[in-house]
Amino acid sequence: MSALSIVVAVLCGLTAALAIYYAAKDFAADLVLLGGSALTVIGWLVLGIALAVRDAMGESPAPDRITLYGYVLTGLMLSVGGAWLGMFERTRWGSVVIAVVSAVSIVLLMRLHQIWPGGFA
Repeated sequence: MSALSIVVAVLCGLTAALAIYYAAKDFAADLVLLGGSALTVIGWLVLGIALAVRDAMGESPAPDRITLYGYVLTGLMLSVGGAWLGMFERTRWGSVVIAVVSAVSIVLLMRLHQIWPGGFA
């Protein structure tokens, strides 16, 4: 696992843990939790850009580009959608959604490594 994907996984894990804490305490998502979600989105975006640049340079050609960029785009859009719903759902369920989205993002990242090993920036 590369350093950049480890950073994204850690960001997702910390955001999920914070969201679980918020949901357990019956808190709605505030700027701290939404900031964690934003960092997760930025992490997915940076990972996607790094993979695209590496693929464009021909250093590690993707055997199946549709699957690779589909997973990256899914992780990015899932994180954006979870943050959006967490921002507008002013009950604890907004925090629950962010927790689930962050956990699913970790699973997407692990699955992406299984599908396309050795190709990460």
